[in-house]
Amino acid sequence: MKKIWIAAFVACAIAGTVYANSDEAHEYKKIAAVHELMEYMVKPAMDRIKEYREAGGPADKEQWQKAYGAISIVTEASQLVLMDGRIKDDAWSNGAKQVIEAAQGAMMGAYRMDADGYNKGLKAMSAGCKTCHDVHKKKEK
Repeated sequence: MKKIWIAAFVACAIAGTVYANSDEAHEYKKIAAVHELMEYMVKPAMDRIKEYREAGGPADKEQWQKAYGAISIVTEASQLVLMDGRIKDDAWSNGAKQVIEAAQGAMMGAYRMDADGYNKGLKAMSAGCKTCHDVHKKKEK
């Protein structure tokens, strides 16, 4: 009987160790280039944010939640820009970090349905985007 308990304890310990370390086993590998992050993550999220701003802000709880989600997508994409050798220069690094920092205020504003906090955060996020776009975004003719 003692051997069964020891075997059960060892099996649980091994299973627990495997489970506890499962998140660490995933190594991040870059898939998308910055262009793809901007085109397929940031642009659709920014289009939604722009739509709400042009309408005078989100109109109801559902739109505030969607605004929050759009800001979170832009922020996650900004974090991805900083990962795995994507950074070309200080403009990318500084702009992405500025977006990430400013997003906290915009997200909190959206969460609280506070138009002032939301708009201040978005303005600061836009400044971060501009930091990089001024240097790297191709000018439309």
